[in-house]
Amino acid sequence: MGISYYFMDKTHKQVGPLSLDELKQQGITRETPVWREGMPNWVQAKDIPELHECITPPKPQISVVQIVLILYATLGTILFLLAGRFVSAFVASWFDIYPYVPGIVILIIGVLGIIFSLFYKKRKYLLNTTLIVLPFLLSSLFSIFYYGVLNHAYCFRYDRCIIEKRSGVGVMDKFGLEIVPYIYDNIAPNSYWSPAYYRATYNNQKGILALDGTEIIPCIYDDVDTWLTTDNFMVKSGKLKGLYTPRGKVIVPCEYTKISRWRETSLLHVKMDDQEGLYTLEGEEILPCQFIICKELNGISLINRGGFTKDGKVQNGVWGAINKKGKIIIPCKYNDIIPYAGSERIEADGGYIKDIYDFNGNYLRSEYKW
Repeated sequence: MGISYYFMDKTHKQVGPLSLDELKQQGITRETPVWREGMPNWVQAKDIPELHECITPPKPQISVVQIVLILYATLGTILFLLAGRFVSAFVASWFDIYPYVPGIVILIIGVLGIIFSLFYKKRKYLLNTTLIVLPFLLSSLFSIFYYGVLNHAYCFRYDRCIIEKRSGVGVMDKFGLEIVPYIYDNIAPNSYWSPAYYRATYNNQKGILALDGTEIIPCIYDDVDTWLTTDNFMVKSGKLKGLYTPRGKVIVPCEYTKISRWRETSLLHVKMDDQEGLYTLEGEEILPCQFIICKELNGISLINRGGFTKDGKVQNGVWGAINKKGKIIIPCKYNDIIPYAGSERIEADGGYIKDIYDFNGNYLRSEYKW
């Protein structure tokens, strides 16, 4: 029979004697206690050279906890990858920081947790720890890649963040959702600390967008800027200028070479070459841009229609007058108009006769010149 072998089964019961071939058929493991003839004590099967070939490798033991963690890691990774960039945006909006920063923080915490399990005699928990933090690590890497590499995201300001994508520049809200389409060449808030609107550029043309993405002024102008000390916007297209309200209503169409305040009034003075006109701040045309507006005296201004300016003087055309409100009080049909402040009358030369008006534009009488 040869050398006899004995081993302890799982119930710690001695089995044997067995030949070497019979022992190999018992499915012993490396840690199974074995004794053979001539040995002083029981040893583990791994310590007997001739048994190495018959040792059954141990089956990996997976606990219920690990099964649950594997399912959690699988489903959690899918869910976190879908929601990670939105969560990062929401957290970043709370602190007005870059949207990829929360991902970096979570990534560092997760890596430190794994290192802790590895170096502080907690290696038996290394797999469990890795499974727990895996969804956070992957979603963090994705949000960092999305906001910092694939796209360029700026710092959050007032629950909004500008993002540069390959398709263009746009704005997202605190939930990571688009509020300004990613189609513009450039977008910039009018103020870093308290923005009220965005300046936008599309195909090298400029416009104004509200914070919620609403188009206030379309991107069809060469330049857009605030006008004087008001909240209104001056737009320019080539040499032409126009005026918009803060809500995007046209006050003055972009058809004039000059727009300014008219003297000491609330009216707007527009000019196109030698022709001038007047608008109200509400956008009502008071005086069409068909006149030359001249000097003012006692609240009236002389106007000329059909003439031209040469060497600082108005030549040809016919004359009339307007009041401070821009209303025509003397029609443009006279060769000349002469106001006399002392007598509070205006003489309008009509050729053979002259018409007399007061400074309110009331017709008084007509007189023959000869």
